Amino acid sequence: MIRLVRFDADDTGVLIGEGADARVLDVSASLGALDPRAAEAMAAHVAPGASWAGLIAGWGTHHREAITRLQEQAQSGRTAGLVLRPAAGVVLRPPLPEPAARVFAMGGNFPMHLAGAVAKLDLPDSVKQGTKADTPPWGFFVIPYTTVGPEAEIAPPAATRHFDYEAEVGAVLTGEPVGADGRVPIFGYTAWNDFSIRDPAFKLTKVDHGPLTWSLQKNFDTANACGPCLVVDEGASVEALRIVCRVNGEVRQDGTTAEMNYSFGEIAAHISEYLTLRPGDMILSGTPSGTAMEGGPEGRFLQDGDVTEVEVDGVGVLRNQVRLGGASA
Repeated sequence: MIRLVRFDADDTGVLIGEGADARVLDVSASLGALDPRAAEAMAAHVAPGASWAGLIAGWGTHHREAITRLQEQAQSGRTAGLVLRPAAGVVLRPPLPEPAARVFAMGGNFPMHLAGAVAKLDLPDSVKQGTKADTPPWGFFVIPYTTVGPEAEIAPPAATRHFDYEAEVGAVLTGEPVGADGRVPIFGYTAWNDFSIRDPAFKLTKVDHGPLTWSLQKNFDTANACGPCLVVDEGASVEALRIVCRVNGEVRQDGTTAEMNYSFGEIAAHISEYLTLRPGDMILSGTPSGTAMEGGPEGRFLQDGDVTEVEVDGVGVLRNQVRLGGASA
């Protein structure tokens, strides 16, 4: 398993170790430890701010071997030529394939969550999902540059009154087509928190209008958080990943991707009818039951200073603090 991170000035790294002993291997600064040809082939794809699309596209041919070699050296203590930084001393950025990555977010994809929302809210018929035969996968597009990393502050517009969390899995695609088994090849996955303004659901404000909207209740600055790493593990399955969300240490959501109404493969197949999926495109799973919205207007919505944690198998904990009403730390 390789845990890719972005850190500091959007550099590419590999997370080594756990807890207080965790370190970040600076890949770009450590290329001298590789064979010159391997280093040259990888350099452009791991430079600060570089898109990971090329890294993903060439993963099966040579990039995987090079990254694995650097990781094994770091883990064995053979650090000659490597640049390792204490994880506590760097700023982890969202591990997106690139800042403007295409991110397709699913709506209502966990039946229990959808049922809870439908029971409490006057939702349009287009949201009240029936059977798969009735309704295709649906959702919204995440606007680039609305996503932040672990420990980043989440600050919705000052007038927000009902602010919600949604723990999810973000899957990064290889760009290869859906297989005969119905699964889509996935490069890696990360933890995601889809923060949401629920005021429009309770008719307290008008943010978006009609079936074709900006989805600004999902796409304000700091609306999304992901991280701390992107898990790249070809032996791992994304079909039954556990997703846990805690608010101030209390578990609010606890589900798995096995509960998804539409699998990642089914979602990718539907999108592929209209768009060519590329290396680095992302699909968000949707969220399990337990969101504040399911409690209606009196639900347990986020308050100023609350700390959210999203934990996904293998990824670790995505932690963020909420600032409401224009407050700042």
